[in-house]
Amino acid sequence: MKRKSIIVAVVLVVVVIAVLVGGFLVYTQHFANSVNQPHQAAGPISVTGTPTTISGLRTFQIVPDQTTASYSVYENLIIENKPHNKVVGTTHTVQGSFGVRTDPSPLIGNMKITVDLRTLQTDSPRRDNYVQRNALQTDQYPYATFVSVLSQGLPASYSDGQNVHFKLIGNLTMHGKTNRATFDVQGKLSGNTITGTATTTIYMTDFGIQPPNLANIAISENQVTLSITFTARATGS
Repeated sequence: MKRKSIIVAVVLVVVVIAVLVGGFLVYTQHFANSVNQPHQAAGPISVTGTPTTISGLRTFQIVPDQTTASYSVYENLIIENKPHNKVVGTTHTVQGSFGVRTDPSPLIGNMKITVDLRTLQTDSPRRDNYVQRNALQTDQYPYATFVSVLSQGLPASYSDGQNVHFKLIGNLTMHGKTNRATFDVQGKLSGNTITGTATTTIYMTDFGIQPPNLANIAISENQVTLSITFTARATGS
């Protein structure tokens, strides 16, 4: 009788563990599905007609050691009980240039900015290696590039040192795919130096990137915020 009771107790424990594990797996799968809903990619913005020659543009070059490109995304670390853990990855490996005119009316054009995704770092080298190998696949797609097409909201006139807030619209290319992106930009020109920030929101799946998911216990959201805090100087200055 005693042996039978032990066997029954063991069976009950096994059943309880199975129920708990099954419930945990169902929950994690449900969470993974809920945070990564399908999103419709915008596709690239088309440039129609014959490009107009813009006179009076000064060329400004990005200063890498005074520029930071970053991404931020939320992840659920289920085992660590961190359901809304913010991850930030940064790099100074940013190259590019753009043209600026301040008179008679402000204008920005000819922008091309490139970020080396292989150099992005968070607070976890293990996470960085996983993201670069399995999500960004940086061995095949090492760079993200933004090319401007048009701007919106620039002021009618500009004075040196004046802060401005506007939108810059163009094409963002990464992981072999190109989509329209709109950056919210704030910045100012002081003499030969421009400083500012630019921010946009993207969805990984729009670029054919699968949000990182480690066995449904470390799950990244699909939505990502991209930012660049930049310094650029006029060429020849």
